[in-house]
Amino acid sequence: MESYLSGKGASLDASKSSSFSTYLDQGNEVGDSESLESSSEVKEQVSEIIYDEKDCPKVEVLSTDGSPTKIVIHLPEGKILEINCLY
Repeated sequence: MESYLSGKGASLDASKSSSFSTYLDQGNEVGDSESLESSSEVKEQVSEIIYDEKDCPKVEVLSTDGSPTKIVIHLPEGKILEINCLY
């Protein structure tokens, strides 16, 4: 069965090298230890409830250094919806 990508310039030949690599494959590069050290610093997250009304979901914003990092919505029956904010 022919691939639907065959007309898009994609090659099904596995012997050809590809420039595609996964994010996890990049973990062995030089200089990665420096980025891991800087990201391991623990920064304080501040929680602020921005909406809390009777019979409505409660909305909470978690911020680090004044920038929102996560929005947490507390839904009925104990369910929680978390939205990560990536910049």
